[in-house]
Amino acid sequence: MIGRKTGLAIFVLLLFAGSLFAVHAIRSTDTAVPYDGVGAVGALVILDHNKITRPPFCTAAVVSSPAGNLLLTAAHCLGRVPVSVMGFVPDYQGGSSHFRYGLWRVVRQTFPAHWFPDGNIRRDFAFLTVRGNVQAKAGAETLGTSSPPPASVQVIGYTLDGHPVTCSEPPTTIAVRGQRQLKFTCGGYEATASGAPFLVNVSAKTGNGTIIGVIGGY
Repeated sequence: MIGRKTGLAIFVLLLFAGSLFAVHAIRSTDTAVPYDGVGAVGALVILDHNKITRPPFCTAAVVSSPAGNLLLTAAHCLGRVPVSVMGFVPDYQGGSSHFRYGLWRVVRQTFPAHWFPDGNIRRDFAFLTVRGNVQAKAGAETLGTSSPPPASVQVIGYTLDGHPVTCSEPPTTIAVRGQRQLKFTCGGYEATASGAPFLVNVSAKTGNGTIIGVIGGY
């Protein structure tokens, strides 16, 4: 995860992410709840039954899928937390037992091909599947690519106290281990902002946009 200080938001390419939708989106039998315009970005939390045991450990976002149950986060966030105790809270605001968009249990995690921990910056993203149609209630972002680099991005990530921080500013381009990435600085971002989406073309009406990458760990 990124360091416990103001960090550089490192961009991860998602060029092949679209092909995973059809493979890993599973049918939901939950009744859809009308979407009211916000909430697609949320917190990944650890659960004891249906109670959150500690502040969020990373950030994730709902991405558009046929079954409405697909999330995107950083791959390095996963592996140490068993899927069986992992939950997602859209628009989590910290310290509350009432969640406007519900608490969604994670049932599957999917890593990109050739991902390995501790160094593969080209593949530091992963997909999570939740039980139920979270998209119908919280909305969803769409997936895109970063070519050409955007003039401005919006990043939404969680701080250690469990509250989301939104930053919007022009990114710069850097090369890390031969990988072209975007550099973005936001005050308050720490380890829990890992997995936060880089959004472009954000709608003023819905608050949703196109994800071109996530905050990685390298």
